[in-house]
Amino acid sequence: MRLLSGPTWMTVSRYVDFAFTSLAIPINLLLLYCIVTKSVKGIGRYKWLMAYFSCQSIFFSILASVTHMSFHTIGGSFMMFTLSNPLHLPPWGIWVLLGGCCVSVGYVLLTLAAQQMDMKRKTYFFGWRMVYFFLAMLIVAVVYGGCGFVGIHLTPEKDFDIRERMAKEYNVSADKIHYVAVEYFTRDANGTRKWNYSSTGTALALNFVFTCMVIVIIYCGCTTYFRTKQGIDKLNDKLKLQRMLFRALLVQTATPTILIFLPCIIFYALPFFEIPLGVDANILSITLVIYPAVDPIGVLFIMKDYRKFIAVQSCVACVSLETSLVAKVLKQEV
Repeated sequence: MRLLSGPTWMTVSRYVDFAFTSLAIPINLLLLYCIVTKSVKGIGRYKWLMAYFSCQSIFFSILASVTHMSFHTIGGSFMMFTLSNPLHLPPWGIWVLLGGCCVSVGYVLLTLAAQQMDMKRKTYFFGWRMVYFFLAMLIVAVVYGGCGFVGIHLTPEKDFDIRERMAKEYNVSADKIHYVAVEYFTRDANGTRKWNYSSTGTALALNFVFTCMVIVIIYCGCTTYFRTKQGIDKLNDKLKLQRMLFRALLVQTATPTILIFLPCIIFYALPFFEIPLGVDANILSITLVIYPAVDPIGVLFIMKDYRKFIAVQSCVACVSLETSLVAKVLKQEV
């Protein structure tokens, strides 16, 4: 049973995309400003990882908005696609943008993993060790980008069949559909599975990298929690700051778990068992564009200095508004 029809999913996702991209950019810019100008000295170089995380969220929001990325599953295949081409790019240009969206999601997870590791030991990603971070970025780019481009070895017949089936689902012409896809297997006339080994291999590589990053995030988060809990009786300024950073990081872990990890796991796994999602796979496109707008809010209100800055600015804005209204009323009375 479908939740919504294909055209309805496209309409809903466009409105959600516009609304949350409009929120994500200013909220992340505000967080970036607070990180750079309002962070206490005790945070040290860790703030640059936080700043990079905000920049990556802004970049992902813009890229997702331009591509209007959507998701679909057919049998043993899953794909990212778009019906939009506002820049009038050739097919390979759209594939690059879709691949960029995949890589950008991977970078969000990688940066979050780096933040968790750096909370545990503050020497992992600074100085000459930055090479490790850039190497990890390269691996994520190759795996996430390659998953889309190496994916299906298309014959003209297979490509035509996919486009026609999707065109029928979304009530558009086949030439408007641009996609990158991964195919686990197909079935022959006898119903026997025919595995696409190269495509399945890239999917396994993607799932391996994805799982490793999630494990790092959970492991480092748990060890940091227990280490912080053990020092609860020694609440000096340094430990207070560490606990505050941990709370912020805990929110930054819970948010992608709900909006990225779980939807992606479902999206990757169900086609392997031929459990149909079809057009309802677009739930993932909605959760992905919501994430960059929701994630920074927790950090802004958990970090004491950021919260104070927002409160002061809000009071100033309220006083200015009240003053202007009073002046307007007095002017009318005169």
